[in-house]
Amino acid sequence: MNWKNFLLVLFNLVMIAFVLIYWVNTGGESDFFVKGGDTNFNTEGEFSSMQFYENMRFPDSKISYKISPECSLVKKNDMEEAFDIIENKTILNFFDVDSNEQITVSCEEKSKMEEGLFIAGEGGPTNITSGKNFNVILHGSILLIRDSECSQPNVAIHELLHVLGLNHSKNSNNIMYPISKCRQTIGEDSINLINSLYETPSQPDLEISSVSASFSGRYLDLNLSIKNEGLSESVQTQMKIYADDKEVKEFMVDPLGIGQGIEIKIANLWVSKIKINQLRLVLLDSTDELSLDNNEVILEKNLD
Repeated sequence: MNWKNFLLVLFNLVMIAFVLIYWVNTGGESDFFVKGGDTNFNTEGEFSSMQFYENMRFPDSKISYKISPECSLVKKNDMEEAFDIIENKTILNFFDVDSNEQITVSCEEKSKMEEGLFIAGEGGPTNITSGKNFNVILHGSILLIRDSECSQPNVAIHELLHVLGLNHSKNSNNIMYPISKCRQTIGEDSINLINSLYETPSQPDLEISSVSASFSGRYLDLNLSIKNEGLSESVQTQMKIYADDKEVKEFMVDPLGIGQGIEIKIANLWVSKIKINQLRLVLLDSTDELSLDNNEVILEKNLD
């Protein structure tokens, strides 16, 4: 081998070494299926616009998951490590189940590309119930496509935070940035938001709404709605109707799931009192609720 060929081989080896060093340091670049909105949260910042919808959370801080058997050992370990990392940084607790999981994790071995970048995975809530105070996530899914090239499973963490409702960030140093790089970190604002959301206990919150009443002589027609705006199923609940201070009817309201509601119509209810100044409707729940202020409605109008 002459000296020119030797220099050419040496040059090629040096170039290959530079490429390998760059790849190891950056972990490559990977894109994600879930494209976020116009968010700009940083490693530390405000909560606004950090989620797909405001106040997204699972019903409880204890969240179940199931990893598909099709996932390779590497991806399974990545996902379990991601659960452990978020669990150690927040008040959340993740546990695996055989069925009826809240988070479903599946995997795909075939590489995909979009706009010149490898697709790393996709994740997000798949079943959301919108309530008065929270958008409650009943189920979420994660699809892992590309193995993480980093010392920590950035791809799995990114997708798990999507399932928890977090949107993309415009901060390239944040792990929720659309393009994955090994130097990215989990923002303290993300951790603070999660902890703030899950400080609210998992309790029901029955609310009486849309009440209308009319009298025809001594007969009362009453229409009302009851909805569970809370974070867990309600129990069977007693409801009482008072005409002034006199109880005129009592009945039971069946349990309501998260976001469920019922309409109640009462027709021709005989009331012994001739002149009524006030109607009062009260839900007497035997369990703790997020708020008791919406368990009572008073109609002050003189109905004679």
